[in-house]
Amino acid sequence: MLALFLLFQIACPDILPAQERIREGTRIVFAVDPTYPPLEYMEYGERIVGYSVEYFGAVCREAGIKAEFRGVEWEGIFDRLNAGEFDAVMSSVTITPERRKTMDFTIPYCVVRQCLFVPQNSAVGNIRQLAGLRAGSQQETTATGLIAKIPGATPMSFPTLEEAFQSMAAGELDVIICEDVVGASFLKKPAYAGKIKIINTPGAEELFGAVVRKGNLKILTALNDGIKAVKAKGIEAELRRKWIGN
Repeated sequence: MLALFLLFQIACPDILPAQERIREGTRIVFAVDPTYPPLEYMEYGERIVGYSVEYFGAVCREAGIKAEFRGVEWEGIFDRLNAGEFDAVMSSVTITPERRKTMDFTIPYCVVRQCLFVPQNSAVGNIRQLAGLRAGSQQETTATGLIAKIPGATPMSFPTLEEAFQSMAAGELDVIICEDVVGASFLKKPAYAGKIKIINTPGAEELFGAVVRKGNLKILTALNDGIKAVKAKGIEAELRRKWIGN
């Protein structure tokens, strides 16, 4: 994991001289799809909270800028970023080579792993057993792409992960693929506790980064500076213990 973080730090160097960096006190508007506990979600339907939200609040304080978190639906979120509706997307976005062609990522701030979630009485034990099964994910995510490559599986995508878990609880879905920490958070809800279980899969780790428009080096550099400070001061470790548990 350390090697992956170092690789992305090398890929995202500080290349702006001081006079070209973002001004202190500048407000950055982050788009957040608040449906992904414990990383970003609505608390009592009133405000956006979670690991990522508190993390980037700290990032912006360390960088000397201000943060505003705006709730935005996941579908079309990157198109709206490119249209200038907000400055960055901070919403559990996996860093992938394909995405890096059209958007710029900060250095990683969270590491996760894709897992299977199945009904409690399911005999499924690994990803090779999904032929003939209805496999669900949140639309336009890396899990959606993974399911599309599974021979014989029937892909089903949902606007939110909550809707996928609701579908499984209603008997309409055989398996969900999503990030370990996010799916585990859903299993704590009374509607799913004891009805759905997690199947850990030996897969590659995924790294989350915040996204800015391609070439927006001012904001990218400011966020990277803040992330480095959050890591160096131990704030990241504290937030992981608080929100994720490790």
